[in-house]
Amino acid sequence: MSKVYFKVPTKEELHYCQAWMMDPDTMSYNAGYDVDLSGYNKNTGTILKTDEDMLRWYDKWIDHEPDRFYRYIYVEGVDEPIGEIYYYPNSNTHHMGVLIISKYRGKGYSFDALMQLEKIAFEDNNIQELHDVIPPERTNAVNLFKKAGFIQTDKDMMITRDMYFNNMI
Repeated sequence: MSKVYFKVPTKEELHYCQAWMMDPDTMSYNAGYDVDLSGYNKNTGTILKTDEDMLRWYDKWIDHEPDRFYRYIYVEGVDEPIGEIYYYPNSNTHHMGVLIISKYRGKGYSFDALMQLEKIAFEDNNIQELHDVIPPERTNAVNLFKKAGFIQTDKDMMITRDMYFNNMI
């Protein structure tokens, strides 16, 4: 049985994502990098987004499958989302990401979420490749992605549709 499940957030639930982006513990992985994003704080890794920013983001992201996918991650027994997972088109491929809020990390939820995302992307939505930029020094994240079938390239972690189906055998 799956540990996690996904749900499309409503506009009324955007406050969860907004709060995660402002939480230094949750966003600490992002600190110190040069991120070209409005509202980004390089010292903390946090991202400040207004309610209006969130509504514009929602209209761009929600209900645009199969090319753009975004869901909140839930776990049985917890009434609020524990993170988010997504992919979106980027050049000739799809960039993806998974975020588990700090208090739920280390419980295996990211791996389960990654495996479910791969199934949705490759089996349901016929996506050809997923990529995520993970600095090599983030060894826990690199190892997680490798466990989920990704390989490390010179610039990111990636998995193709063929790799996914070959790993199933």
